[in-house]
Amino acid sequence: MLNYRLAADAAAEPWQRYQAIYVHIPFCVQKCLYCDFASYAGYQDAQKQEYVQAVAQEIAVRREEAQYLDEAASIYFGGGTPSTLPTECLTQLVKDLKANGFWRKPREATIEVNPGTADLAKLQALRALGFDRISFGVQSLQDGELRTIGRIHTAQQALEAVALAQEAGFRRINADLIYGLPGQTLASLRDTLERLTATGIEHLSVYGLIVEEGTPLEKLVDSGRLQLPDEDEAADMYELVQNFLHEAGFARYEISNYAKLGQQSQHNIVYWQYHPYIGFGTAACGFDGGARRTAAESVQEYVEQAGQLTPENWRTSGVYTVEELDASLQLEEFMFMGLRRSAGAQLAEARTRFGVDVLQRFGKDLQRFIDGGFVEYDAQSEVLRLTERGMAVGNQIFDVFVIN
Repeated sequence: MLNYRLAADAAAEPWQRYQAIYVHIPFCVQKCLYCDFASYAGYQDAQKQEYVQAVAQEIAVRREEAQYLDEAASIYFGGGTPSTLPTECLTQLVKDLKANGFWRKPREATIEVNPGTADLAKLQALRALGFDRISFGVQSLQDGELRTIGRIHTAQQALEAVALAQEAGFRRINADLIYGLPGQTLASLRDTLERLTATGIEHLSVYGLIVEEGTPLEKLVDSGRLQLPDEDEAADMYELVQNFLHEAGFARYEISNYAKLGQQSQHNIVYWQYHPYIGFGTAACGFDGGARRTAAESVQEYVEQAGQLTPENWRTSGVYTVEELDASLQLEEFMFMGLRRSAGAQLAEARTRFGVDVLQRFGKDLQRFIDGGFVEYDAQSEVLRLTERGMAVGNQIFDVFVIN
């Protein structure tokens, strides 16, 4: 077990200071068929306000952690659909983060918004609160595909939401897209990409559809009521995404993320660099460099337990599940996350943090991937990275670092 400790010294290494804050808002207007996240529909404003009070309590009792926070730590409100919260609730959470030293001078402050919940007044309010980046769950610009997966917005609403965000002053805008949807074709995917990039948006997160166990989508697919593109069609869609976005001026900087110059998600890069972050709210996960702390997934359970938190008991409270990570697992996760980025994994950092020479320990198993053009190593910078070919088979390469 590593004897790991966060540092209060502002000059400490990035992996010794919290670099990001995540706030989970678990509410949705309607649960999408493919979603297995901790998100829930049907909550009323009074219940949402009660939840916000619980998060405020958690923020206040954990104030001591702010001493280990980087001054420029990023902020991210995710969900669920944070934009379903009344503006006054969002305002309270921002004020609480600032009052307790967690919102300082963030290098980036992002909030997720469902296009079906966006209007100009709401977006202007979000911008005024200090959010400077917005992430829309667009998924598709084909109305039939959107209906099939249970989205509440139309293609036109999604395009209007992007335009309204631009009008409200957002210059950093992301859209999530999914390929491999039921009924999707290469032509419909290309049309979505063409129309979305024509808005001037400069960041896209594009994911292949995963049919998660226990979701309504799994039942519909297993029963034959919905048909997914076959493996060859999905592979063609993957290739289309790569080629189209490259030609449109987007650089792939992570397996599923594409951005124009300077538009990379600074918050998500913290995760991929395996640097510490704090999570607030139900099901929110935090990482201190040596352990993960995850809050209760049930909203009611979280609200009840958060009300009992104090500065003295929060670390041992039943509201959290704590997973201690040994050195081998930390190294494994560091390599997984680092190799997701086109910038690659810093082996000098791995040596400093975990006391391991990665090439010495894993070089023999890596060699076939290097010879095959899937992985490359820059000896001068001590960076190991996946090539474009490697990005397509990343899971096979990640297996090299699994230590049983």
